[in-house]
Amino acid sequence: MFVNNSARAPKESYLPNSPWWRVRISIEMYEGIDNLKSLYDRAGKTFSGGPSAAQDVPRRTAQFDPVRRSSVGSGAPKNPRTGDSRATGRDNSSDVRSRRGGSTAAQLDSAGHRESPLMEVEEEERRSPHDHVDRCVPESFFDRVTQGLRDDLGHERNRRLQMADTASKHRAEFAFAQLENERSLTSLRDELRVARGIVDRSRDEIAALQTLVGAHHREHKALCEMLERKGVLHRKKQRTDGTA
Repeated sequence: MFVNNSARAPKESYLPNSPWWRVRISIEMYEGIDNLKSLYDRAGKTFSGGPSAAQDVPRRTAQFDPVRRSSVGSGAPKNPRTGDSRATGRDNSSDVRSRRGGSTAAQLDSAGHRESPLMEVEEEERRSPHDHVDRCVPESFFDRVTQGLRDDLGHERNRRLQMADTASKHRAEFAFAQLENERSLTSLRDELRVARGIVDRSRDEIAALQTLVGAHHREHKALCEMLERKGVLHRKKQRTDGTA
């Protein structure tokens, strides 16, 4: 019996060539497999437990199809306990499961057991250090740290503003002091210029006075000589001892 899967969705189709065990793969299984493949790709590992592992279940269970086909075709049970169960009206599914190596639930459990490491890998990938920190550290700690950082930022901002104000004040004081120094230097230069002028005039006056003194000395000498000649003034005799 061949199942036409062309009219079905890719994620909802039956496995091909499986007449007895039409294992239907659901959308959730495909999504889980795609998620696992993406997780393995991000982890840098190779994914080997994907759809092939899900397909192994019907392949392993479908190997007993000839036995079931022969039992159905002959109409006679191979196991006497099967006939007893039919006679008593009981279901022989337990015998079939026991004869075929366990129930479908057990096989699915084994398949789930095989996929459990993959689920663990997915859970480990989903867990992040931030989640661990969030679980370990209470929210109040983050609030305190955030508030402390905000307080430090505000303190540093106020300190920067105070330093800027102090620098502006110092710049203004320096400019005022520089202006006062320039004014003082200008006044000193003016005073020095005036003093130099006074010194120059004093030198001229001194030179004039020296010239006048020289003229008066010459006039006095000439007058003295004239009076001596007229006999008005007598020359002082010099002593023998050299004293006047």
